[in-house]
Amino acid sequence: MPNIIYCELLKLKRSYTSSLILIGGTAMTILMFLARFITESEMIYEKYAYNIDQINFLMIYPILFTLAAAYVFSREFSDKTASTLYTYPVSRFKIFMGKLISIYVLIFITYIVESLSIPVSYYFLHGAIPEYSLMITTVKAQACSLLFQFLLIPIPVLIVNMSKNMTIPSLYGILSFVLNTLLMDKTEHLEYIPTAYPYLSAAYIYNLRDIRLSCIIIGTVSIFILFISASLYSFCSQDIV
Repeated sequence: MPNIIYCELLKLKRSYTSSLILIGGTAMTILMFLARFITESEMIYEKYAYNIDQINFLMIYPILFTLAAAYVFSREFSDKTASTLYTYPVSRFKIFMGKLISIYVLIFITYIVESLSIPVSYYFLHGAIPEYSLMITTVKAQACSLLFQFLLIPIPVLIVNMSKNMTIPSLYGILSFVLNTLLMDKTEHLEYIPTAYPYLSAAYIYNLRDIRLSCIIIGTVSIFILFISASLYSFCSQDIV
């Protein structure tokens, strides 16, 4: 299993995905920094971090992580190397888990990059380190969002396993982006959009208490169980083309 994960990460390192991770984790932070710097307007750290998290969790990450999952699970089919991969003396279950864990590593790195870039950019903007309690709140919100990202990633995994290409998963990512953007300020409607759950869970930590967190947790866990089971079955039973 460790060797499979290592090989998948090496493949990702040689692709555009590593660059996307760096861009995805810092793009919104840089834009927010430039906007505050140019306008010279003051903003408390919690609002500064919340605005960055909101855009990342609702608009950027759904597309970014969907593309990462699509690349990891479709690469062998697009490169016509699936028949070679499945001849190795390793079970498909281990191959599936190795690919899934490599995606989790990518997501984790993205969140770490974002988590570090926010206080650093705020320091350069205001010349002061944010309050410890506010940074802890931000980290808690991001950790909660990360957990929900982990639980929802089987959705694009199943889509790419069934389509065996990056086109259909990309459409799913774009649809998530559109829905999340249109309903960004309507949390009562976002509760019906699973791809918005990473944001809603973080928003709850940021004291938006009107969010029904228990319903979101139950829904996300149910989605994870359903889609991880279907993804694993699809991956292990699919024909080699």
